[in-house]
Amino acid sequence: MNLYLLNKKLYFLTFLVSLLTLLVSCDKKMDAKLLVQKSIAAHGGSEKWESIAKIDYKKETVLFFPNGDFERKIVQKISHSFEPFSTLIESEKLGSISKSIYQGGKIQLFENNEEVFDSLKLNQALQSAKGALYVFWQPYKLLDSDTKLEYQGVKKLLDSLPVHALKVSYPEGKQNDIWHYFFNTNTFKLQASQVNHNGKISLITNETTETQTDLSLNKTRKSFFLDSLGKIDYLRAAYDYHIEAVVKH
Repeated sequence: MNLYLLNKKLYFLTFLVSLLTLLVSCDKKMDAKLLVQKSIAAHGGSEKWESIAKIDYKKETVLFFPNGDFERKIVQKISHSFEPFSTLIESEKLGSISKSIYQGGKIQLFENNEEVFDSLKLNQALQSAKGALYVFWQPYKLLDSDTKLEYQGVKKLLDSLPVHALKVSYPEGKQNDIWHYFFNTNTFKLQASQVNHNGKISLITNETTETQTDLSLNKTRKSFFLDSLGKIDYLRAAYDYHIEAVVKH
């Protein structure tokens, strides 16, 4: 064999071994808590997150059918206050205007200015209120005391983008969904999340972030249903967030 070609192959093999060693070493040094801490730092740091007393934003959700056709658009005005804690959601859907108020562990729901007492609708409003903050306030919500974190190493998102993978679960009875969060290996910013909900797996990619809060909150996101092989089946939803007001302590 040509000596030049032999040296070239040896150099390439040495490079691959070094790269694999580096990835394994990074995996061993990294753990769930450190990953979340690095991500929060990349998203502005704890002090900036904790300086927010109230934030108001508009969320637009566009839903699509499996064939790609437009299904409907949902517009919500959402407000989170942190001292004391409360979430207010005003929604317009299919010609109906609703308003929910979650505070003190209780939910109130109004539809077209009439208070609603139906237990099913109240529970749906409660889950929506809790989910609104959970989704919008990431990665900071991963610090919640009842959150179980499991670092799963460096993986390839959709077989292409290397990311730090984190499995997130909660005590039985509080939230049965299993989440996975994916972080950029260079910046540690949140890249995407995946949830198994009612037997369907959704991958939500963070497309762009806002610049008003210095927290790099999501500006636009897309949600895809995945098939049984973990490949994209179809685009289910597109989200747009517009921050309208921020009040600091």
